[in-house]
Amino acid sequence: MTPLYFTKNKQVVRDLQCKTIENTFSTKLGNLRYFGLTSPEMEDVRNWSPIFSKIIAVERGRIGEEYLDQHNLQLTAAKYGLLSKLVLLRGDIDAIALSGKDTFNNSIPYPVDVVSLDYSGGLFYKNGNNKPYRLKAIENIIHQQSLHNVSWLLFISCNLDNLDLREVKETFNHISTEFTRTGFNIRDVFESYLTSSLIFPILKIYVPYYINQITSKYRFSCASEKVITYPGNNRIEMLNFRFLLRKDESTFAPRFPIERLRQIINCPMIRIENGIQKETNFNLLKIK
Repeated sequence: MTPLYFTKNKQVVRDLQCKTIENTFSTKLGNLRYFGLTSPEMEDVRNWSPIFSKIIAVERGRIGEEYLDQHNLQLTAAKYGLLSKLVLLRGDIDAIALSGKDTFNNSIPYPVDVVSLDYSGGLFYKNGNNKPYRLKAIENIIHQQSLHNVSWLLFISCNLDNLDLREVKETFNHISTEFTRTGFNIRDVFESYLTSSLIFPILKIYVPYYINQITSKYRFSCASEKVITYPGNNRIEMLNFRFLLRKDESTFAPRFPIERLRQIINCPMIRIENGIQKETNFNLLKIK
């Protein structure tokens, strides 16, 4: 199996993520802790390595070649002088996030400053009980981080694999109902998304809405940056989300999300093509 390499578009995404890290943690650069999916080539954290003191990398490896891919990651770390910073967790990142331990019973050393979930698939994979285990894994990371008084960044990359349109439509219905109660009818806005020839913009609404709701449950305030969309390897449509989470314990009761749904819906996306970025709303309706 040939490794997937960063495209010009992915390089722009990585640069935007690095800028987000530098802007958020300007006084802590060089002393940050990273947790996420790096791949055996470690192409993201190799560029970011000066700003991290600890790199907690998760590698499952290809079936039948797990040890080889995990070993290659360690070789890459040694080659680029990152071995002293590296903590390698072996196994599936969602299983590790849910249980807190890898296949060798090593724990995730929370808290961390940057969580990078660079998935090659979608977000709606389900287990035998028809529950979305990847979304639950993300929630458990948020829960574990909430046990510490930290502000941190959450990066999520995904594609449209296993997209659960029923889940998305039901969520849109709930949102529409809430708007109707306040005197606004936005069903035509959601209809423009659901009937568009472009599928990926619906996640521009669903994912920030989901993260805002979950993070408020664990007393974080959430600020999201513009959603990025780009063709990845083999022209597969990819999305990238960037969230800054700050702990808010001013009350015992969870606070309402600080981001208004109007902001999430009306905010343009960043489209990257051939390494060039531009803002666009893809001619979809906005809330007036």
